[in-house]
Amino acid sequence: MNNHTNPIIMPSKFAYGIILRWLNSHNALSGHRKGYCDLNTICGRKGYVNYMKKKMKTPLLIIAVTLCISLIISVILSFVYANKQYHLTAALAERLIAEYPNSEQKIVEIIKNNRFGNIENYTLPSYGFDLSDFLYPYSVTSVISVITFTIIFVMLIAGIICFINKKYKNRIRELTVYLEQINAGKDVDIISRKEDMFSILQDEILKTITEMKIAKEKAVSERIEFADSLANIAHQIKTPITNISLITQIDNSKNGSAVNKHIKRMNRLVESLLLVSKIDAGVLDLKKNYVDVYTLLELSIEELEQIINEKNIVINLPNHADVSFIGDMEWSMEAFINIIKNCVEHTPKNGKISFAYSVNPLYTEIIINDNGEGFDKENLKNIFKRFYQGKNSSSGIGIGLSIAKSFIEMQNGFITAENSKNGGAQFNIRFYCH
Repeated sequence: MNNHTNPIIMPSKFAYGIILRWLNSHNALSGHRKGYCDLNTICGRKGYVNYMKKKMKTPLLIIAVTLCISLIISVILSFVYANKQYHLTAALAERLIAEYPNSEQKIVEIIKNNRFGNIENYTLPSYGFDLSDFLYPYSVTSVISVITFTIIFVMLIAGIICFINKKYKNRIRELTVYLEQINAGKDVDIISRKEDMFSILQDEILKTITEMKIAKEKAVSERIEFADSLANIAHQIKTPITNISLITQIDNSKNGSAVNKHIKRMNRLVESLLLVSKIDAGVLDLKKNYVDVYTLLELSIEELEQIINEKNIVINLPNHADVSFIGDMEWSMEAFINIIKNCVEHTPKNGKISFAYSVNPLYTEIIINDNGEGFDKENLKNIFKRFYQGKNSSSGIGIGLSIAKSFIEMQNGFITAENSKNGGAQFNIRFYCH
């Protein structure tokens, strides 16, 4: 009779292990690890208590289901064993009564009064009988019952866990997609609040996003205001420069020629400042079309044809078909004119500037190098900084390469400068496909 309690221990231990693993994974999802913010500091003591109450609902439900199933198994097995014992006792009583019909009443009283007797009082062991002799019918029933109910129990627990994990994954996916849309700059509606274990995280995400939006709008407003101020200053400077230029055109003396040279330089500076202000304000509208690399380089070289011919520089530009990238032809030309101009200025007379370009599934690469003296090590660190002029810089204002870098990066590109192995400077430009 007492043996029916042993099989119940197996599913209980199994369920306990499952619950422990679930709780550990539940805590990991909630961020209860070292280095994470304490929920008490996020939502206060009251919010933390409410959160913990909600958090404990699922484990309590699993424990309740485990206890109910264990109780059902215990009751069913008890009935099974009682039925077996009843039939065995009835069969024994029938044989005894048939053998001793005059002692029927006495036999029934003995069975009734000793059905809960201890094994120590039994005489059967002295005749060679053991508990294992009566175990077979019970063990088969016990094993079948335990296996059946264990399978049902495991399937039920697995179903609950799968349901919970699916619910968690869907919730995490919802928050992830929302964050991805925010990061992509899309204007999305605020997701509806749900009362679950992620509600606190959702509140914090919404707070952070709101603060970031406010900070971004403020930063953009300040940049536009700064760009407008810079543009206004540039326009104010341009007006007197134009007047001075008209005066110097009348004066044909040497002094007038020298002044005119400085005026042209100031005009270039003002135009560069206006362009920089537009870049900083983010108001430049760059198109996204296929830009043929050979056409781009050819047009950029044509803009510098005069100074190239003055120095008798040889241009080595191969014509490769079907090499292009997604970008804006006009502003890409502005970038490459500044890069090639830098190479021309630092290439000696009768020198050479070479171009190489190729495309692969990841990016389009353009390499430009000259046979000049190359870069000084100190210059390499600061070459793309605004208004930086190295030791061997020409009469420029030190903003051309900075503008080129900005235009390339605005088109999902990347530029680096280095000294070529064969001597001279080398620019590496990549425009990424994704």
